[in-house]
Amino acid sequence: MAKIYCNNNQYNGISAGVNFVNGVGDSNVPHLLSWFSENGYTIVEDSREPGDYDAMNYKDLIELAKRRGFNAIGYKKEQLIQSLIAMDAQNENEMEE
Repeated sequence: MAKIYCNNNQYNGISAGVNFVNGVGDSNVPHLLSWFSENGYTIVEDSREPGDYDAMNYKDLIELAKRRGFNAIGYKKEQLIQSLIAMDAQNENEMEE
């Protein structure tokens, strides 16, 4: 599964059939990934190493997400971890600019 990042990290909605939450969507459909890439979205293939978030329990991850400004209730743990990682990556990109 690949993550799709739009330029607006507050975007919540559906584009080209992909649901975006806080500017991040995911898909494994090649033609959609190609379309998003051609239209200025950033595509990141999911091949991550376990990190600090993996050691946290679900409730703590939900609380962390809430403190960072998004409601992640209903997310599966892996989806929540991926969203937090995506937020970290976007924050790093914004700091570099």
